[in-house]
Amino acid sequence: MAPITRRDFHVTTDDGVSIAIREVRDPDRSDRVPMILLHGTRIPGLSEFDLPVPGGSLAEDLARKGHVCYIVDARGFGRSQRPAEMDEPPVPGRRSLVRTIEITHDVDAAVGHLLETTGAPRAGLLGWGVGGTCTLMYAAIHPKKVSHVVLYDTIYGGWDNPDKPEPLDLATHPNYLVTSLELLESHWDREIPIDDKAAWRDPEMVKAFSQALLDGDPKSMTYDPPSYRSPSGMLEDLYRMMRGEKLVHASQVYAKVMIVNPEYDRLCRDEDMAVLVEDLTHAEEVIHYRPRNTTHYLLLDRPERGRDDLLARLDEFLH
Repeated sequence: MAPITRRDFHVTTDDGVSIAIREVRDPDRSDRVPMILLHGTRIPGLSEFDLPVPGGSLAEDLARKGHVCYIVDARGFGRSQRPAEMDEPPVPGRRSLVRTIEITHDVDAAVGHLLETTGAPRAGLLGWGVGGTCTLMYAAIHPKKVSHVVLYDTIYGGWDNPDKPEPLDLATHPNYLVTSLELLESHWDREIPIDDKAAWRDPEMVKAFSQALLDGDPKSMTYDPPSYRSPSGMLEDLYRMMRGEKLVHASQVYAKVMIVNPEYDRLCRDEDMAVLVEDLTHAEEVIHYRPRNTTHYLLLDRPERGRDDLLARLDEFLH
């Protein structure tokens, strides 16, 4: 079995932004739908989809099945070009940088390059969190370029949330975020319903995830404690969807759609996903996968904690 190959490069969007991509492929096999993997609200792509530990790379798992994968860092994230404002201190009350609709330009540049490279007629998209919302948007805007959409831990904004937050205070909301590593582990710990967290997820996975976050920002070690920057636009859009605002209507999507809705994920709500399913009136196929006893980090949890079953379901869906 040949080793998986990785290649890092940049593409330029139609509005002139340089976007970082990692290609992950099996040199012996590339016969299945090529895939775009898009990260979520605060975190660049490699930390979610290509960690150098066992069970830490969805991209490698998909490549072994014949999918050429492009891991995308949206503008302002990871190795991609950042808005100039992110070289200055965050400014409360300033416009949130990089709203989700802007990232569809980045996805389009990646899709165009992927289709040209592979010769495939259409691509599959997998998005984590608000990244999933973005892939849904993209599929609505460019239906002829998309065959499959996987919405992992996604928010839609289609239900009356009784726990919706107070209106966003735009006077204090910063234009970009500086996040310490503590947030990752504490959030992951809260999702796991047992005291022994190591029984649920490999401690090496947390270390690798944390290191990838620091490696993704050249300024991470200038902060005390070490922290990483990300635009706040996706967070504002997340907040708006939690208030019940739909950023895209799912009836505009014609691709095959798979929703991954883990039981313990606090953002991907059953009620919200039920409305999404109802709105996907023109989708070629809709699968609402609701794995019990699983967390927001299902893709990186131990294999027996649901990851193996998810990979099998993905393999069946991406036919």
